[in-house]
Parts: sequence; structure tokens; C-alpha cells
Amino acid sequence: MTSWLSRIFSVARFVRSGNASPSARRPSPLSRVGRQGVAFLAIAVSSARAEDTFFAKRVTPILEQKCVVCHGAEKQKGKLRLDSFAHLMRGGEGGPAVTAGDPKGSELFVRVTLHPEDEDFMPADSKPPLTPDEVKVLELWIAAGASEVIALAAIKGAPALAAPKAAVLPLAPDWRARAPQIAQLEKALGIRLVPRSMVATDGLVLRTASSPGRCDDTTLAKLAPVADLIVEAELARTKITDAGLAVVGTFVNLRVLDLTRTAVTSTGLNDLLALKNLETLNLTATAVDDSGVAALRQMASIKQTWVFETKAGGADNPTAAAKK
Repeated sequence: MTSWLSRIFSVARFVRSGNASPSARRPSPLSRVGRQGVAFLAIAVSSARAEDTFFAKRVTPILEQKCVVCHGAEKQKGKLRLDSFAHLMRGGEGGPAVTAGDPKGSELFVRVTLHPEDEDFMPADSKPPLTPDEVKVLELWIAAGASEVIALAAIKGAPALAAPKAAVLPLAPDWRARAPQIAQLEKALGIRLVPRSMVATDGLVLRTASSPGRCDDTTLAKLAPVADLIVEAELARTKITDAGLAVVGTFVNLRVLDLTRTAVTSTGLNDLLALKNLETLNLTATAVDDSGVAALRQMASIKQTWVFETKAGGADNPTAAAKK
């Protein structure tokens, strides 16, 4: 039996043939189907070829996993977007991010290879750094001309792709079903609730940096309907107090919390003990002391706690830091 695909190509060849009769040359419904089928196949072939490029297969996944959260559609640190080839090559406020053929002269490559303690290191804010293999992939791609269309096989020496990992557990429920509610809260409270990544179960980041003065204990209380979606809370310089920490203690999936220059104290930190997933806590320039930090050490999930300019770690040391 002749397949539909064979019939499409047969019709397409017949329509193009100079021996076809005048009536046959007129576009019949079947010939139109043939042309559409050929066009569809051409698009499919083009898409398949695009997916086989080094940029699509090796570079894009790195940018999506490690960079887009701070340099994507929702947020553009330094006016830099890395969520498409065009945006990447356009660069940011500091100039081009990539210089074709010159990894060491490319700002993107320089930033990801700095010492992690350097203030210009990327990714910033304690986010997972690029692995040595990922750095090598970027280096090879830039050295080869930073092309969007160079074939996957054309760049030699790239580290092998890692074997597929086991399914990763979601950080939070899928936020998309509550998108209208999230938008309403953003508008009413003057805060931002942005996806942590392109994975819908990676949770939301609570951002207040554009207007920290508008966020207080009452604001946090009104976030109760989406408390389980928040995995990072950037509350630096807001008006929250220990009463607000009682609300934060209900953000059951919270991983990262920044309380820099807020009015919280060691007493309020007790409400954070219920957060079984909290990994990073910034208490810089707060009124916490050793008693509060001691309580945090009970938390098995905590990996890093910043206590610069506090009484923790010694009253005579204004730049103490505690790392677990």
C-alpha cells in the first residue's frame, strides 16, 4: 500500500513536471496538500538540523540551567540576556558577552572561570557554578567561532555528555495552575514572584529589591496562598521583623533566604527551625548573636550562614561568617 508520504511526494513531482496537462497544472486540492506536505517536511528537516548544532545540543542546556534565572526574560542582571543566541551575542551594559574565537577575551567565559569568592564570579548568589566539563564546552565553542549553526560533530574534544540522571525530585508544586493568583498578588503587594528556572516544579523566587520598603510582616502574611511555591526569598532591606519570620517559617520548600539589614533577631530565628529544606541563610547586618546561630546549627539542611556585621562569632568581629 502506498503511504501518505509517498503520495505527497508523487503529487509534488507531478505538479512540478513540465509534461503535466494544463488541467493537471491547475492547483487541485490534492496538489495543495502535496505542497503543504513538502513545506512541512522542509521545516521539519530544518528544525532537526538546528537541533544537531553544537550550540543547541551543548551550549544552550548550560545557559538554561546555570544562567537564565538571572539573565532571562524575567530578570536581566547587567542588562544581559542569555536565553537565546541573538541575546547572547548582543551582550549587556558592559559590552559583548562573547568574542568569537577568543574565550579569554569573552566576558562570559571570564566570569564563569573566576575564583568563586570573586564578586564578579558567575553564577552569583551561591547558585551552582559551572562544572569543569561545562566550562570546557563554552571554551571550545567560543574558540571555534561562537557559531549558532556549527554542527555538533564539527567541534572536537568536547567532554562526553553525562549519562542521563535519575529523575530529579521537584523543589515545589507546579506553579502554573496558580499563575492568575500569583499575578494578582504581585500587583496588589508590589513584590515579584518569578520562576526559579524554566522547570515549572523548581519553584518561585520572592523578589523585593525594586521596592523593599513595601514589604513588611503584613505583606508576607498575604503570601500564604503561595507559601509552598517559594524556594528563594530575597528580603534584604525590607521592613520585616521577628513576626514576619513566623510567616517565613511556613514556606515549607524554602531553600535560600536573605535577611540582610532587616530588624530580625535571634529570637525570631527559632521560627525557621521548621524549614527542613533551608540551605543558605544571609543574616548580614542584623541583630542576631551567637544564641541564634547556635539554634540554626541544629538544622541538618543548612550549608551556609552569613553573619557579617552581627554579634555572632564574637562581638569584636564585625565581619564574622559561619559556614557549616
